[in-house]
Amino acid sequence: MTRVVYGAYVVIVAAFVISNVFQVGRALFGAPEPETSAVARAERYPKLASAECGKLLEEQIQAIDRARLAVSGEPTAETARARYTSERSASRAHMSALEQACSAEPHATEALAALARLDRAAESQSVREAEELSSVRVAAQSFISGHPR
Repeated sequence: MTRVVYGAYVVIVAAFVISNVFQVGRALFGAPEPETSAVARAERYPKLASAECGKLLEEQIQAIDRARLAVSGEPTAETARARYTSERSASRAHMSALEQACSAEPHATEALAALARLDRAAESQSVREAEELSSVRVAAQSFISGHPR
């Protein structure tokens, strides 16, 4: 009788383990259904209908990227923050035009919030990078003859 109970237990546990392995493997390595993934992506990343709104949003993103590039050579965190602010000030002046162009958009709030998050993250990353790289930059520049450092 004990063997039958153990046998039934082993069969049930084996079925459970095989089922779990199959489900996890399918979730990790199985191909998602095309329409399901497209729908999920569209829901997660909705598009703006207005071309003008999209154009102005893209200009702001490019301005953020230009500011990050301009800050990359700054020697300290303070100068990096000041440079980022000055680089972004001109394009931040056009934010009202962006808000006005996107006012009729159903996803305007999410788009502007994403832009603000990108701006804050880019600024903090630029400041951190400037602070972390300054000593390494000085060390590398010290090998250049005639360099002031």
